[in-house]
Parts: sequence; structure tokens; C-alpha cells
Amino acid sequence: MNAIYDAVVVGSGPSGAAAAKRLTGEGLRVLVLEKKKLPRYKICSGIIFKKSQEITERYFGRIPDAVYVQPKLLKGVRFWSDLGNYSDWPFSKDSEGAPNVWRSEYDYWLISNSGAEVMDCAVFKGFETEGNAVVVHYYDARENKIRQAKCRYLISAEGSVSCIRAMLSPAFERNVKWFIAYQNYYEGQSSLDPYFYHGFLDQKYGEVYAWFSVKDDLQVFGTSVRKGAKILPCLNAFHEMLEKEHGLALKKLVRKTSCLGNTMCASGNFSLGKGNILLVGEAAGFLNAFGEGISCALSSGLFAAEAICACIKSGEDVISAYTELTKKERRQTSVSWKLGAKIAGRDLMPL
Repeated sequence: MNAIYDAVVVGSGPSGAAAAKRLTGEGLRVLVLEKKKLPRYKICSGIIFKKSQEITERYFGRIPDAVYVQPKLLKGVRFWSDLGNYSDWPFSKDSEGAPNVWRSEYDYWLISNSGAEVMDCAVFKGFETEGNAVVVHYYDARENKIRQAKCRYLISAEGSVSCIRAMLSPAFERNVKWFIAYQNYYEGQSSLDPYFYHGFLDQKYGEVYAWFSVKDDLQVFGTSVRKGAKILPCLNAFHEMLEKEHGLALKKLVRKTSCLGNTMCASGNFSLGKGNILLVGEAAGFLNAFGEGISCALSSGLFAAEAICACIKSGEDVISAYTELTKKERRQTSVSWKLGAKIAGRDLMPL
């Protein structure tokens, strides 16, 4: 056994960083395992909504300038209908806009300031219970060794594809429905307003939806379809429309990437954990409509840590405490998908 911790967090995104920050603030020893080399890329709009900004500033401080991209602040989301019309949804009435960041830099800043011991290139391999403790097995890619860490609590902040969730409840996992999101980054230009994040709701561009934004002069656009469906026809139709209607002119491809998401969020089918193992962020099903996940990731991470602290102090059941603490957050997530469906005029997860 290499070390003993109060908590081991698997995943270094906002949910994992928030949980770690709250726990270390109570004097607890925390290990964060990240499978990729830090700072790691994350497919995301990179918009820090007001709620996320407030949590970030309260627990981590002001977001440093190095994390921002250009344009630094976005005015809002512009939703385009199938008729070519749009409606604007401003981010805030009392500020200049929402911070526009690279997730790789924002996430790295969060986890670096979490107070936890952070190990990157550390791939989670499994766990086993040992009395009231959990023994975590992981592969240390830097040293090419399988290691173990013993902890009182294990937190999955792995994202939508959670090995821990699948191990806890294989039956639950078999019923999860999946979609794939794909995104391109190109040098180039377009006539779309760079101070808005653009959502395109016509299903010929994406079964869930398609999007466009500008980050450091890069033209960022992508789409999403159910897992197993052909994504190229939607992507090509979207690309052609952007060229014809919005003057998109592409030069060099800088990056292309994809990820898996699931319908837990839209269906309200959350998985919070079992015993002394908790799930946070997308691993638990926290993801708001149109893919905004930073706010509920931060919140759920903090709630998990609060539940653990309460359990340590009073002996309260940690899952019961976490379930109660996340009641409002789960309700808000479900409501966001209903609002999203109303905006789109259709089911946003027709999977």
C-alpha cells in the first residue's frame, strides 16, 4: 500500500477540483488521480456562467488573465431557428458578459489550487472495499507501475464515462443511452458575431444540436448525434450552411476532437453513489441543457465534500447527506432541459 488518504478523487475537472478544495480546506488529505497529462484538453464551450464565476471566486479566487481567450467576455447565447431567425439570451444584465476561457487552462488552475496531492498520467483501474475503507488501484504511466491508495472515501469525477459508476451498478450502466459530440477548430473567419456563442437547432445539423464560437480567432464548430448514428452528414450540412449563410472561410485545421455524453441529465436519472463512494459532475448525471456543465460540476463537487465532512463529524450516512444536499441542483438540471426543449421546440435528447 503506497499511501492512506481521507479521500481519493478520480478526475481533475471542476467537480473533482471543487471536492478536493472543500475537503483540504477542512484539513483532510486528498489525492486526485488524472489519467491524462496536465494540463489536459477538454471539449467545451469554455463559458463561465454567473453561478460558476461566483463559486470559482469564492473558493479559488479571481480567474487569472492567462486562462482567458479572445474575445475575453461573451454577451450571451444566440439560438438560430430553422428559418434563419435567431433569439438572443444574454448571460447577465448587470455585467459586461461571461468569461470565455480555455478549459485546459481553467481546469488546470483550479486543480493546482485545490490543496490536494495531484497525480497526472494516473489511470484508474479499479477498487475494492476493505472494512470501512476503499482500496484504489491505478496505473502510474510515468513509472510504468500499478499502485494502490487506501482511502475513507472515493469520489468519481471521471465525466460522463465513469468506470466507477459502471462498477457500482452494472444494471444501471446497461440502460444508459449515449450520444457523441464532435468539434473542429480551424483558422479562418466568418460573419457570425464572435461575442456570442451560437446554437443551431435544426436537426439536420445535429440530433441534439450544433454550435459555433470563436476562441482566439479560431473558428470552433461542432455537432452531436446518437451513438452509432452517422455524424458526417450532419457535420457536412452544418459546414455548408455556415459557408453559405455566414461566410465561413476555413484555412488550416488546428484540432478535431470528440467525446461521449449520455442522457442521464435530460431524463433526471442521477447516480449519486453507494456506501462511501460518491459520484459528482457528469459521472453523477449533472449536465445542464445545451451542454453547460461547469456550474453543476462545481456545485456537486462541493456538495459531495460537504456530505463527507458531515459524515466524519456526526456519523451521518454520506449518501443520504449528499442526496439531500443535491436535491435543488438535481431539480435545476432537470428544469434546464425542459427549458431547452421549449427554446428548441423539440426534445433535445431524441435518442
